[in-house]
Amino acid sequence: MSSRARLLWLAAALCLSLGLRLWRIDSLPPGFHFDEAFEGLEAWRILRDPAYRPLFLTGNFGVLPLNVYANALIFGLFELAGGAPGPTAMRVTAALLGLLTVAAVYLLAGELRALDGPQSRLTVAFPLLAATTLAIMRWHIHFSRMGIEPILTPLLWAAATWLLLRGWRTGHTLHYAGGGALVGLAMYAYQGAWVIPLLAAGTGLLLLATNRETGGWRLETERGQSPVSSLQSQPVWGFFIAALAAGLTFAPLGWYFWQHPDQFLQRPAQIAVVGEGGAAETTSIWATTGATATMFGPFGAPGDQDPRRNLPGAPALSLWLALPFYLGLALAVARLRRAVFVILLIGLFGLVLPGILSEYAPHFHRIVGATAPVALLCAVGLDWLWRVRRGSLPQWGLRGLVIGLLLFGGATEARNYFVRWAALPDLYYAFDVGLWQVGERIAALPPDAAVYLTPRPADHPTLAFALQTQPGGAPAPVSFDGRHIFPLTAAPSPQPEYYVAIEHEDFRTPRLLPELFPTAPVVARLADSSGQVYARIYERPPQTTPQRPPVHPAPFVVGDGIALLGYDLLPAPPRAGEVLYLQLHWRVDAPPTGDWTVFTHVVAHDASGAHRQAAGHDSRPGAGSLPTVNWRPGWRILDEYQIPLPGELAAGTYRLEIGLYRPDGARLPADGSNIVLGEVRIE
Repeated sequence: MSSRARLLWLAAALCLSLGLRLWRIDSLPPGFHFDEAFEGLEAWRILRDPAYRPLFLTGNFGVLPLNVYANALIFGLFELAGGAPGPTAMRVTAALLGLLTVAAVYLLAGELRALDGPQSRLTVAFPLLAATTLAIMRWHIHFSRMGIEPILTPLLWAAATWLLLRGWRTGHTLHYAGGGALVGLAMYAYQGAWVIPLLAAGTGLLLLATNRETGGWRLETERGQSPVSSLQSQPVWGFFIAALAAGLTFAPLGWYFWQHPDQFLQRPAQIAVVGEGGAAETTSIWATTGATATMFGPFGAPGDQDPRRNLPGAPALSLWLALPFYLGLALAVARLRRAVFVILLIGLFGLVLPGILSEYAPHFHRIVGATAPVALLCAVGLDWLWRVRRGSLPQWGLRGLVIGLLLFGGATEARNYFVRWAALPDLYYAFDVGLWQVGERIAALPPDAAVYLTPRPADHPTLAFALQTQPGGAPAPVSFDGRHIFPLTAAPSPQPEYYVAIEHEDFRTPRLLPELFPTAPVVARLADSSGQVYARIYERPPQTTPQRPPVHPAPFVVGDGIALLGYDLLPAPPRAGEVLYLQLHWRVDAPPTGDWTVFTHVVAHDASGAHRQAAGHDSRPGAGSLPTVNWRPGWRILDEYQIPLPGELAAGTYRLEIGLYRPDGARLPADGSNIVLGEVRIE
């Protein structure tokens, strides 16, 4: 194959890789999932706050920062080009990292071929076959289109191994230093990439035992040399430079973990299937090993079932790529006397190890680093077909078979991703499409509008990203859980107010809101992929007075800016063994200074004055979704408590009492007495 033909093939593979990773990147995947949005918010903060330069992100169970800094860079470039930070920008970051990985695998394959010596059984097509395989691999394409950090793992392994092999071959210290720096950088990338330093150490030891001339093992020292002098003739100094570069790169993060040891293994400890606690209680390492070993398909157990990570149940490779993968794996095992194949097997096993040691195997997200050695092993199988002659079949016939496998493989992978996977209705919820649409709708409202949001908190990363990154500002919604509490402005409002109800989760608000504001129209309706209502936005017209006063008026000034208006009870009459629903109507006269917990008691009493608590329930208002420190003057609040009535409760008349308290012992009313609402007959 001429050098020009190889160059054209490489250019075509890179263009194909970029095309498959950028096509429809603004709409596929849809939405903006929690993990992406969390890292997007951190990248936005890095871009906007020069003083914010984290070494480790403590939120979301601990996230390493390298991908976040990469996204901050792309956000800045998007803004310079007139674009906006968001899901598309983050996914372009991943696509570019995926493209770099294809290039790194090509370079690594070239060094592997050189390592195999002049008598190598790998042809000049081997690097091209490896790059093309990774370019069309659906598993890698998918994670090259999501703005999360695992896509860094195959890039760092391939690039670091390439530089170490090149340093070993050329003796250039710069290559060793670059490879070591990338190994240290892997510690900043993703917890699943923390195996890369171990793999690099194994590769270094392997190279020290490799004969430069033949690519096989150095079984004995040269004639006339002692073992010590023979060892000194190897590039020990170069690997020392690599180790030093890795250590210096990792040092800042290492010092951070030294100061915060609990954060080092926070996430791995939660999902590990070894040790005590976490996933170990429900998953065995034998089960995860078996699931991971058979995930490449098309035989054995199905692949990852999560639609956010895979076409559910589909193997990691299509049939057209699985066949050369198994062939390459068999050839690698058969050629264990040659270092190049041991390196590939070490890479494969090491990069699937995080999936074996954690729950939910096979977990394509955690072991996406294995896409690089898998592509190389596929190329080993394809390269064998490219080179070998079989009987009367001409060589061009086998090469045509190789091209056919790549064409069928690419077409199948593209169809499985862009047609079958893209059409899954599950993607709506898997990628938080509804939440992202809700955030965009809120962001489109006037910045000074009063907005109430139920039941998700406004600081959910998907919502927060849509709101915080608006150039002109966006409303700051009041978050509450409408299944337990409902805030409203008591007086007629001079401006329209908006209630955003995610009705897929909150079934109460669409029933309660029309009773309070009969004239409030629905100004937006969001439907999920099946056409069912996901959310509605209601507009409370200006100068409208809230309806639905308490059924049982019981005015009482509680204290700390809080007053009681009355209460409602359901069912009527309540029965023993059922739940008594008590809805308190509060009025807020001034901002409360304390975070109060409300107690509700059903009290039995007799003629002698003796009494005992027969049932009760304590909770912060709104089941904690709207604590008193967030209450605003002028509000009226409907706050519901569900009181389980014991089945053995005797029929009779009981007294309802309430009060508020703080953990420090403070009480409302301040005199320590209970507020007696009235009596309830229980049957």
